[in-house]
Amino acid sequence: MTRPTLQRPCKLESVVELQDLLNRTGALLIDDGDFGKETESAVKEAQAMAGLPATGIATPEIWAWLETHPLPSPDLSTRDVTSIVREEVSNRKRYNQVTTFPHFPGEQSGVTIGIGYDLRFQKPTNFAADWKEELPSEEFEKLQRYLGKKGCSEDVAELHSIKVPFTAAWRVFTRATLPRYINLTVSAFSQFNELPDGCRGALVSLVYNRGTEMSGDRRREIKAIRDHLAAHDFAKVATDLESMKRLWPNSRGLRDRRDREAALWRKGLKNAGLA
Repeated sequence: MTRPTLQRPCKLESVVELQDLLNRTGALLIDDGDFGKETESAVKEAQAMAGLPATGIATPEIWAWLETHPLPSPDLSTRDVTSIVREEVSNRKRYNQVTTFPHFPGEQSGVTIGIGYDLRFQKPTNFAADWKEELPSEEFEKLQRYLGKKGCSEDVAELHSIKVPFTAAWRVFTRATLPRYINLTVSAFSQFNELPDGCRGALVSLVYNRGTEMSGDRRREIKAIRDHLAAHDFAKVATDLESMKRLWPNSRGLRDRRDREAALWRKGLKNAGLA
């Protein structure tokens, strides 16, 4: 199939396809069909990766290269992967300006690097396997000291000289942390493979953010999700996600995230004819 040549500004259905393909490379675009500055920048980056002139114009050559580019996950759609990463870092511009540095998201988090990689909840063996080849040894050793520790703004200030390139963060995420959290999700929710796209993404997003522990009052909604999935009462899961907002009266970001996950869940069911 011959692909169209596209450039900004335009708004077409074929741009949605282009954006989805660009997201295989970690572009983190909203696939809205609007070929604007972000999409142009993503095309330039992909062209540079492919060894093509970085014109920002989507020619048949870059279409062909993108179509052969590996999927970021064999278990989630590219759209779901992009949704999870956007929850962690928002977009590429914000990553490069803010999240590229070690940061403290607040609440119960530790020092966090890359794509939501929370050092408080990482084992030393995982940290070494994930990051030893991606970071200079001095930076690796500095960050290693924060494993298992709750974070604070003072910690972040001490680490501000460290900068994690997005390319390294994307490699670690797709190669190591995302598969690990998908496995955790499958272990906790055995109906995972029955779920449609969208629902899978919402569930992995939740586990990536909160884990799979189910004991105690703060975990009652996660337990309810497990029970509703086991009963194939899939529609109730969105309400379970929204119910968790009770836990963060002072954290709008987490409340909004649960709302977006619930909306993604409902959309997934609707698109699959299960709503």
